[in-house]
Amino acid sequence: MQVGNSFWRLPGGRLRPGEGELEGLQRKLGNKLAPVAGPTTHWEINDCAGVWWRPDFENFFYPYLPPHITKPKECKKIYLVQLPEKCTFAVPKNFKLLAVPLFELYDKKERYGPSIASIPHLLSRFNILFS
Repeated sequence: MQVGNSFWRLPGGRLRPGEGELEGLQRKLGNKLAPVAGPTTHWEINDCAGVWWRPDFENFFYPYLPPHITKPKECKKIYLVQLPEKCTFAVPKNFKLLAVPLFELYDKKERYGPSIASIPHLLSRFNILFS
């Protein structure tokens, strides 16, 4: 999703206390992308594609947890989510939902940010079959 003209982000957010990762992702996808009126969309959440750690209050995320860190500040994960055959999206007014081809994301961290620009690398370990 695009916020304004230059800021990109994936749907997601923080977990509630006691909430599991998959339940939290289901809730966040429903809050961010599902229409208010209408049937509830069931999001098929598959494998975790990538994990990044932010050890302290600096801005950098690392693809590993440094060994000297026992309580990291934040953990960010990207999951593969299979969309239903038919689905309607409802996006907040200040966001734009754009379909960007993978070749456009590749190695463009200045435009999309490091997490989104790394998606082609993360997907390279999966064998995706189109039917």
